[in-house]
Amino acid sequence: MKSQTTLGRLGVGNTVEPGWGSPWACSSRKNLRRKGIERSSPPLPLFSGRRPTPSEEGRSDLTIEIIMEKYKVIQTLKHGALGVNVVALEKSKLKTSKPIRYLIKKVRCIDEQHANDALEEMMPLLKLQHLHISTYKELFITWNSKISSVFLCLVMRYSRKGTLSDLIAAHRDLKKKMDLMIMEKFLGQVIDAVEYLHEMNMIHRNIKPSNIIMIDESYCMLEDLSVETLMLDEAKWKIRAIEDPYFKSWMAPEALEFVFSPKSDIWSLGCIILDMASCSYVNKRDALATREAIRQHPKKLLKALEKIRKNDIAKADGIIDLLIAMLHINPEERILAKDLVNFPFARDCLLASGIPLSIRKHPWPTSITETLLQGGLPSVLEVMNCFLDRPEVQIKALEKLLTLIDQDEDLPWILNMVESVTNIIMSHQNNLQVQMCACKSLSKILSKALLYHPDNVPSQKHVVNALLSTFRNYPTDEELISVVCQMLMIISSNEASMEHLQKLCTFTDINECLNNFPHNKEICLSCMGLLWSLTVNAVLANKTPLKEAVQLILKILDIYLNDGDRAEAACSALWVLSLQGCIERDEFEHVTLLLLKCIQMHMQRPILVNNAYLGLASLVRTSELAAFRIVVINEDSPGISLIKETYQAHKDDPEVVENMCMLLSELVLYDEITLELFSNNIDEMLLEIQARFISSEELIKLATKTIKKMNESLPKVESRKDS
Repeated sequence: MKSQTTLGRLGVGNTVEPGWGSPWACSSRKNLRRKGIERSSPPLPLFSGRRPTPSEEGRSDLTIEIIMEKYKVIQTLKHGALGVNVVALEKSKLKTSKPIRYLIKKVRCIDEQHANDALEEMMPLLKLQHLHISTYKELFITWNSKISSVFLCLVMRYSRKGTLSDLIAAHRDLKKKMDLMIMEKFLGQVIDAVEYLHEMNMIHRNIKPSNIIMIDESYCMLEDLSVETLMLDEAKWKIRAIEDPYFKSWMAPEALEFVFSPKSDIWSLGCIILDMASCSYVNKRDALATREAIRQHPKKLLKALEKIRKNDIAKADGIIDLLIAMLHINPEERILAKDLVNFPFARDCLLASGIPLSIRKHPWPTSITETLLQGGLPSVLEVMNCFLDRPEVQIKALEKLLTLIDQDEDLPWILNMVESVTNIIMSHQNNLQVQMCACKSLSKILSKALLYHPDNVPSQKHVVNALLSTFRNYPTDEELISVVCQMLMIISSNEASMEHLQKLCTFTDINECLNNFPHNKEICLSCMGLLWSLTVNAVLANKTPLKEAVQLILKILDIYLNDGDRAEAACSALWVLSLQGCIERDEFEHVTLLLLKCIQMHMQRPILVNNAYLGLASLVRTSELAAFRIVVINEDSPGISLIKETYQAHKDDPEVVENMCMLLSELVLYDEITLELFSNNIDEMLLEIQARFISSEELIKLATKTIKKMNESLPKVESRKDS
């Protein structure tokens, strides 16, 4: 066995927690964004580790056990070209309403250096952000001591809807032509994804129908991106080719000799188009033979293409023209991804998939854009509306709009600006830079609207739809998510928008954010504020996501109890969640203690104190255990003293005093607590409240009711004590 085992783990997002309980896994803190890898702290060593202990040696299932410490493996799939594939659920999310399934690919590496080189080379893949590319959730290395092998594990999304290979096979079995709209829609999405990869100077290297997963009937994603280091194990490839020649039949002629370029992806994509077009009249074996034959001689390709025309395949001429350009044996003669749009069939595919062709136009010179934007706000809005199809113009216009918003306190034409910016968001879903600029501008506009026109916050459904679309399209971009969350919270102040958000199942999105970004204060505050807004007066049939939200908020509060802002937002959210009956019985004690601690630690915050007491009152109404935890926090700290302390700190604030009295009115419903209240002179405090707040009818009513109940319960309690 080797003297040292080097293991590591990388994940998408921000701080990556330590390994999965394995003694060999290490942590690595990184911020991975689309434009590059940005570290929030000085670079750390990528990998560190130690030798396995004697008790760990000889465990042939160690790799799977390490996986299972975080994931529950529910299915083992057939071997892929590079290794073993398993389907797994993340254990921490098993109780969620819809736990996400992940595909974990175990790639056996030649040695430790090979594994580390591959992992290092794959790091740029983690920064990808595209609607039709399934990125890796995380990457890590494990060691199997019995066979002395190192494995690189790749964790990615798994789709139960199947793959494009399944769709083609179903049509082939029925000898049915592929519906033109379906074919164009899926191909347009894949073409756009491949073009994006090549713009990012990345090559997929393994494009085939089984690596295009179906998310739903009209949405697919390209997955299983690889790197050169993993593709150069010639012995492994030859063995795999003998076992299953089908898997490599999609590869370009030069790729079989381990020479990869963007043109290799174009060949593979051309093979997919050919297979989709011919699936109604060519069986799987003959299709394989055709793909192998067209690598040898151009005449073989022309013969296959002529059959497309003879079988009356829709848009046959356009498909043939495109495939001739994509399937040149010599890669130098093959077309580039960015030039596919010049072919009518590729253009139709992009249009069918809803991808604007405008993003492929040659950008204007900056001087033209600057000239157009020399005027004030009206001219900027006109440029935004007239040149919606030009992202480079929109970015400049949005930057100018941001400066104008900062200069003007009370903005005119708020609704016009909201509509223009929303249209930009919807028109450039695949452009992160446009999304970021547009969302920042819209956030400023909405903030000004809330400040100067609180009763006229935009409520159009298309604004909500645009924000949720961005929210869901870029779930790992922390900066963008933060801006969108703040806007959703602002918009939810409008009743129509609030109802629309409720219908669109926004609670699941909120939970995902709280789970992914607990460290991000702005996201946490926005999400908990949005929870409060959408829940406080709602009548909800499905409360499962809200129950999940309780668990996430408690975790955040446990970690950030000292943070007054987070604690305040958490108290507000827990109050409305308790009103909705979303706090489980086994959580009553934990929630009660956390609310009491919030009051203790942040007594100077009246909003926090108000919501914490409202939450406690709601819990006490349901649970006697919660009532007793309030009376005594622990053996050395009487809980009632906290109520008296609150009164002294906020005796001039009728709202705080009223909510405190509401809690007392619930506590006195339990006879056993009455004696404790008397012994702490709560009756005297209530009499003082009656005298001080004569003008507050509701407060006087609560205090009087509570005193009366205490007096009625005292004889019963003393009688029980004597007996």
